[in-house]
Formats: sequence, C-alpha cells, structure tokens
Amino acid sequence: MKQAVLTGPETIEFSDIERPEIKPDEVLIKVKNIGICGSDIHAYYGKHPFMSFPIRLGHEMAGEVVEVGSEVENIQAGELITVMPQEFCRGCEPCRKGRYNICDTLEVIGCQTPGAACEYFNVDAALVKKIPEGMTAAVAATIEPAAVGVHAVRRCGSVAGKNVVVMGAGTIGNVTAQAAMAEGAKSILITDLSEHRLELAKQCGIMHAVNTGKVSMKEAVSQAFKEEGADIFFECVGVGATVNQAIECSKKGNDIVIVGVFGKTPEVNLSWVQDRELRICGSLMYVEKDFQDTIDYMAAGKIKMEPLISKVFPFDEYAQAYKYIEQNKDTSLKIIIEM
Repeated sequence: MKQAVLTGPETIEFSDIERPEIKPDEVLIKVKNIGICGSDIHAYYGKHPFMSFPIRLGHEMAGEVVEVGSEVENIQAGELITVMPQEFCRGCEPCRKGRYNICDTLEVIGCQTPGAACEYFNVDAALVKKIPEGMTAAVAATIEPAAVGVHAVRRCGSVAGKNVVVMGAGTIGNVTAQAAMAEGAKSILITDLSEHRLELAKQCGIMHAVNTGKVSMKEAVSQAFKEEGADIFFECVGVGATVNQAIECSKKGNDIVIVGVFGKTPEVNLSWVQDRELRICGSLMYVEKDFQDTIDYMAAGKIKMEPLISKVFPFDEYAQAYKYIEQNKDTSLKIIIEM
C-alpha cells in the first residue's frame, strides 16, 4: 500500500509498504479522507514543538472498515467510521479521573505515532466511532476538530444563557462558536481580521461576526451585548495580544478559556487577572463524550462543517495541498485529502 511520510521540513515522500495485519482488538480501515490541521502545518515547516521527523501525519480521518479483529464486537466491515486519535495509558492520575485527554504519556495518532496518511490503517477498535447515515466521509473527517470546540465550551461549566465571545474565526474558533450555540449560549460574538472567515461564520449561523481590525474589541462587545457585556471569552488565536484583549474586556470574576496554540510565550496582564478575580483555563482536545456529542450535533445540523471545507486534494497531491494553504492563508480553513 502507499503511504505519505513527512521526512523533513516541506518534504513529503511517498513509499510502498506492506498492508498492516491487525491484532485481535483492532480494525483495519480503508482510509477515504484525512484533514489537514493547524498542528500538521506547524509540523510541515518543522515548527511543532511536540512533533519530530519522520512522521506519517493524519489524525483527522474517516474511512471504511474492511477487516475486524477476532475480539472486536459491534463493528462491522463496510461501516464508515472515524477515530479518536488519543493513545493514553489508563493508569496515570488524569486517566483515572477520566481526563485522558491530558494523560501523562498521551500520544496522538498522526502526531507522535503514525497517522492515517496511507491507504489502509489499523487502529484499536476502542477508538473507533461510527458515522451516522447520510454524513459523507469528507465531513466525517472534520469531526475531530469540531470536538475540540465542544470540549472547549465545557471547560468552565455551562455556556447556556451566557454571552460568549470567540476570538479567532479559523476552523477551531468557528467550531467553538458553533458548539456554544449548540450548548445554549444566549448570544455569540466571533472576531477576526479576515472578512472571508467572518463571512463563513455568518453562514454557519453565528450571530455577531466583527472585524476587530476595524472596530475595537470593546466596541464589538458593546455593540453585540449592550450593557450586559460578555460572560466568557474563548481565545482561539494563540497570541498574547488577544489574551490581553480578553482580560481587558472581561467582566470581573468571569472566565477566559485558552484554546489557541501559542508559537511563543506571550506577555499576559496577570495584574488584572488577580485584581478582577478572573479565571483563565486551558483546553486540550476532548474526551469520549465530547466526541460522541459532536457527531450527534453534526448529524442534527447543529454544527455545520461543510462551509469550512475550502478545497479537496487527491492523495498524490498531498504536498501541493500545503503549498495551497501557504498561498491562500486567508481563505483556507479546512483542507481535505481524498484517497
């Protein structure tokens, strides 16, 4: 079978390897689609702090089950599935508390272990999730990033009835805003510097979409929520300036959730965090309930991923997909590879 391996910065090499044999507790998947994530892009340029060469990418995936291990139940050949790409120990303190997304020895398929950038992929059946009828494989490959947004909105309790600000209208910001809608937020403001991304946010039903290159964050919050103000901020950009905007615009005693990945250590105004009793918490990936609820939300039309799929590339143009993203940063949200 053919595989694509990232062997160095901006270098993807194709090779032929043996089709994998599965263990009794595994399934074999004929890969149909994989998504390119922001972490994949960092890795492609050799700038991801937790990924090293060589690595076979592909942690956002969908495919058809073609073989089932002897110990596997409730999964049948021919079913369309996706995979929760988390390999965790089950024995450390976070795992024992059900927070295996922050397992002490967490490895992510396609990041620290070989991913789905290949024709056939074997995986532990416990990580497999079935895709509802009517959902395409391309859309199913976007479940993983959507689950990041669902987990994020749950990090500080319920968003139901709250005024929510999402900073950054890229894929993760967009799905975080959609997840907040699905979970009952009263009103949502999403901000970005890209008119294209803000227009996509509107297509997904997000109530207020504002370019903070033209209007200050304070003005945007005031226009969206009037005297009520914002109850919770989700930082989905990954730069210090937006964290400080959230701190400045937050009401006292409220929450700021950090979802964005930071390329460098930011300078943050902790004096105001202390003085205003603000709470800052991080959000990483998801747990099984978040993932399954995401599938259900997408099946019910409460989270729409189709508008975020910017372009689909065939597998043999894997490298060209990254070049396209580089040349179209403003308009590329979710790029899909089709096998």
